Amino acid sequence: MHCVVHWLRRTGALLPGSLRPPDRAAERRRHGIERTLHDGAVSEISTLALELGMISALVRDAEVEAKLAAAQRRVQHVVDHLRQVGSEIYPPVLASAGLGPGLQAVAERRGLWLLLDLPRGALDAETGSRAGLLVADYFATLRPGSVVRVRVRGRRIIRVSITDQQPGSSLRREHRAVLRCG
Repeated sequence: MHCVVHWLRRTGALLPGSLRPPDRAAERRRHGIERTLHDGAVSEISTLALELGMISALVRDAEVEAKLAAAQRRVQHVVDHLRQVGSEIYPPVLASAGLGPGLQAVAERRGLWLLLDLPRGALDAETGSRAGLLVADYFATLRPGSVVRVRVRGRRIIRVSITDQQPGSSLRREHRAVLRCG
């Protein structure tokens, strides 16, 4: 068994049902990309939408007003799409709300039924972020209406167990991951 564990560590292979948690660098990079999108592109385009609204208030030509309204709708669609892309990269609610509420919000947005079993005490921010990102990425693989049970245990060595059952299936799938923290 020791040889198998050593081979798994060396090659990065996973056992069936194992999930690969993001490392610290990946978590920071993804969070940075989401923040750059939000603070950069989304903010700039939102400002553009406000400017279009101010211009349309000054215009008295119905045809120009209609064109400005159409442009505002397109700009808002772009803002909404960029926010969606950013939340796929790194759900901002994980950083702002914490692990439990963040996962509840991600599950709700994806139409999942979530049963959550977390440690009694709060996890530190980095551990919560990495565990949350792991679970949120897994949620992205599930169909709406899936029932998901997430169990997180540990402090320095975090064990994450995810069991899901997708709509129309009697099959329950189990997945596990281990994160080393601290």
